[in-house]
Amino acid sequence: MGLSEVRESRGQYALKRAKVIETEGYLGSVGGTSLRFRKGRLAACVLIGLVIMMPVSVLGSPPSDDDGVKEWTMLVFWCADNNLEFCTDFAMDAWERALTCNDEVNVVAMVDILSVEGTWIYEVEGGDSKVVMEYPELNTSDPAVLKMFVEYGMDLYPSEKTILVVQDHGFGWRGMCKDETNGSSLMSVDGLANALVEVKDARDGKGVDLLAFDACSMSTIEVAYEFRNAVSYLVSSQTVVPYDGLPYMMTVSDMVANPEMSPEELAADIVQDYVEYYSDKWNYEHIYSYNQDFSTVAALSMSHMQEVGDAFIDFSEVLASEMDKHLSHVMSARMDATIGNWANIGGWEWQPDLGVFMEDLVGVISPELDATIEDFFGALDAAIVLEAHSDRYDGRVHGLNVYFPPSQSMYDSCAYWWAKMFVYHESNLDIVSESRWYECLMKYYGTI
Repeated sequence: MGLSEVRESRGQYALKRAKVIETEGYLGSVGGTSLRFRKGRLAACVLIGLVIMMPVSVLGSPPSDDDGVKEWTMLVFWCADNNLEFCTDFAMDAWERALTCNDEVNVVAMVDILSVEGTWIYEVEGGDSKVVMEYPELNTSDPAVLKMFVEYGMDLYPSEKTILVVQDHGFGWRGMCKDETNGSSLMSVDGLANALVEVKDARDGKGVDLLAFDACSMSTIEVAYEFRNAVSYLVSSQTVVPYDGLPYMMTVSDMVANPEMSPEELAADIVQDYVEYYSDKWNYEHIYSYNQDFSTVAALSMSHMQEVGDAFIDFSEVLASEMDKHLSHVMSARMDATIGNWANIGGWEWQPDLGVFMEDLVGVISPELDATIEDFFGALDAAIVLEAHSDRYDGRVHGLNVYFPPSQSMYDSCAYWWAKMFVYHESNLDIVSESRWYECLMKYYGTI
């Protein structure tokens, strides 16, 4: 769905909202404090942590559930222990300004930045963010830390529905959350999925309802399939997520205005808001005001991801047996499906659109392959709650990418030492082990 269609058909998921956001400079006031002041405040917390060396309550005890269970809790896992630290104040400002009423919505964030040691949990309330829990420096690329935060949030901020936002650099199947203080490692996709399954199992099946990635290049078949048993809905982008991240001002405002919305409706709302937000540099506040109208985003229902994965597995089975006879067709389809911009065409994140790739193979290899492609699109159509993209993509995206580097050397990450730490066929991802896609790649490269 292009932007023009989004604007014309808010339809089933249309929500009334005020779209006017007052214009302020990025380094303007944030709850009365600037970024520089925030760092000073965090530094003061670190001194306390160095003395106690254990989690402590700050600004009073953690909140209780005396007011009852609310409709929504938004948990934000903010891993900015890297060069994205500068985005932190912009996001916190948006949360504070948008959460005009706490009656039915909680916003709670675990924040880790690079310039100050320590990790903090903030509660947004009354137009400000207050520290409710403080820790010594934590490794926010560790799934155990994320699990601890999610459990904390669900225990102390009970609600009918929970959205978890994971923010940081995204690297597709490799993972996300690059914590530079702790060795620039990443949180693996299967590690995050397993952590959320454990949260869900410990609560008799009540886990995170909606997982939203504020991170680049996470909307892939490898990632989405991994979360099929971990959450109910997934929102992510096939391409770059600009520095502003998710449209927090719009989304939180919508949650306050309509807290009764379901997880499916909120997922669709984020998709609509995301594309609209990045299409307009005048009516919405941005970190950088230049046109960033190259957005892609999709909301997927995980209840259908098993069928999507099964169809892809069948597709890979047939393609693996036909690959060596149709290399030129496969090469042409891969090139046509590459929708790169500065996130996924940097030389080591080659993730073409899976739908375009399959469409280009219809009628050129075998009827058996065509049947698997038809099954795949049937399953994908059922799984997609809403997909939207900037008009400039002209229908060339379908919601999911797949890993497909152009050569063996790119697959081996020969040009980038850091990426060599991550090996696709050793990634422990279910779709990699259950399908023959790795075999398809090796046949394409002529190594088997």
